Amino acid sequence: MRGCSNYFGCVTTFLICAGVVGLVGKRASGQEQPVASIVEEFYPPSLDLPAGSGSSRQQCFAVYDADASARPQTIVAAYTNSAEGRIRVLRARAGTFDVVAEPEGGLDLSGVWCGVSLEDVDGDGRKEIRVDFTLNRDTVSWLFRWDGQQLWNLTPTTTTAIGGYQISSFVNGDLVDADDDGTKEIYVQPRYPSFRDEPVLPAVLYRLSGNRYAEHMRLVGMWTFKPGSRASETSTVSVVIPQGARGPYTLRVVNGLPDGMARAAGAEVWINGKETLSPVDFGNSVGVIERAVTLMPENELMVRLAGQFSGEIQIIIESEDWNR
Repeated sequence: MRGCSNYFGCVTTFLICAGVVGLVGKRASGQEQPVASIVEEFYPPSLDLPAGSGSSRQQCFAVYDADASARPQTIVAAYTNSAEGRIRVLRARAGTFDVVAEPEGGLDLSGVWCGVSLEDVDGDGRKEIRVDFTLNRDTVSWLFRWDGQQLWNLTPTTTTAIGGYQISSFVNGDLVDADDDGTKEIYVQPRYPSFRDEPVLPAVLYRLSGNRYAEHMRLVGMWTFKPGSRASETSTVSVVIPQGARGPYTLRVVNGLPDGMARAAGAEVWINGKETLSPVDFGNSVGVIERAVTLMPENELMVRLAGQFSGEIQIIIESEDWNR
């Protein structure tokens, strides 16, 4: 379950942050207490700034687990004052809650807004914790594994030259299974320039290795296509070769989900008007397709899906060689 403070006004399965509360905890007196109120009690005093400083006090949370009565037992909460943030794991004990874990020190946590979500990234049945901080037009994400005792930071990071803080490389990214193996990678989309004469920076795919995501490969790009309201619908995207890509190029299609569901029974793919894949290349038994392709500095990728409406395909274009 996701949640947030009243500042957000968002809706979850059990909680409407604008005022209607469904899932609650227990006070020592036996009275029920809203989860948002529990989270508010643990807002870090270090984030309180003087009035008039322009800070924005925000909080967000997700209930990690609950008891048989649906009362939260573990809550993951994030807090921000726009300048800096904190993440805390709260656990129920004797009718109240305690802070039982926080991430390692030295992480650069900041943002105007925040969000907490839970997602199993490695298929082991236990959900990992994703915390998003939004600043300007960017969403900076952090990914943690909770083992019941401590938070393990899975996020790929870089180190600042001054202060030695760890900055997340998971910026404007998504969790995707890029190779159909049941473990999700971090996909960070290519950065497009602010000015016309600046180069496009490549997309990056990070793969989970032990207790950390590390850079696996640079990509030209990745796109997911799902059928629309019509039985046959064509989608077109622009593909610009990013800085450093030298080719040769490979187009890889991941058809459906790792469990074999949502596979497209038929599809067509064109690059620059030339058919690359036809309906005979697809089917319910086909999980991954690869083709060598020729690309120009600017290209047009077209995809047409047909067959079952639940099908979807993910297209990845890789460059074998890069200038570093």
